[in-house]
Amino acid sequence: MKKNKVFDLKKYLKKKGTFVDKLLKKYLPKDNSVISQAMRYSVLAGGKRLRPIFVMLGAESFKLDIKKIEPAICAVEFLHTYSLIHDDLPAMDNDDLRRGKPTSHKKFGEAAAILAGDALLTETFNLIAKSNVPADRIVKAIKMFSDYSGYQGMIGGQAEDTIEAGKWNKQNVSFCKKKLEYIHIHKTSDLIKASLLMGAILAGAKDKDLKALEKYGHNIGIAFQIADDILDVYADKKLLGKNGSDADNDKLTYLRLYGKEQSEKNAIKLIDEAKKAISKFKINKEIFDSLADYMINRKF
Repeated sequence: MKKNKVFDLKKYLKKKGTFVDKLLKKYLPKDNSVISQAMRYSVLAGGKRLRPIFVMLGAESFKLDIKKIEPAICAVEFLHTYSLIHDDLPAMDNDDLRRGKPTSHKKFGEAAAILAGDALLTETFNLIAKSNVPADRIVKAIKMFSDYSGYQGMIGGQAEDTIEAGKWNKQNVSFCKKKLEYIHIHKTSDLIKASLLMGAILAGAKDKDLKALEKYGHNIGIAFQIADDILDVYADKKLLGKNGSDADNDKLTYLRLYGKEQSEKNAIKLIDEAKKAISKFKINKEIFDSLADYMINRKF
């Protein structure tokens, strides 16, 4: 009897990541203005490309040819990169390195970095609109993505994470736990959810399937951020490609509230719940499960 072939997640991520990189080069501006150079520099600086991969996974799971949504695949990475450029600024996290390279403001100056981030954010929605699918799906996708990336989504989480840094009081544990959950849901989980939903919405997925994906994305997103909090303290800084840490900025993290052991247990529980949410999916189930495990087993 033939043994079932074991799914190779590393190979899958490499193949998909290479494909995304080619698409990004296609949709990034080609001129030599400082802003265009800064956009290309930050977007093409590397990274896991998880969010564009989630867009493709969401679309393929509902039998949509991803050639029809190539711009939207790039759109989520444009928005993610804009958020990183602005995160690194002196007024925010004040980081000199991103993925082992000088951050955008160190390379091009603060004004160019801010404007490059603004340009990527604006172009995000232009790219989604270029998807070759029915218009009602495009409108629904843009509305969803705006909600999850705006002031009630990712920006809201970043605001709490940055502006409230150093103001939290560990003695009020209950309050801190609620604030930490808010930060993790919106700062990280919302964009992962939105990426999965992007592909599925453009593919015309039904509401019940969108709800399952939303729960899956919610759980793996929080688990991803818990793993990030742990890596921020325990991982090799060379692998992480940065110098500073959340502790240096006195930020609220899972480790500071729960400790390493409990944080790891919480992350595992979230991954189990994520897998249950999409347990009835017949297409790409193994990929969903493998990606969920990857969220907490990665080294950087």
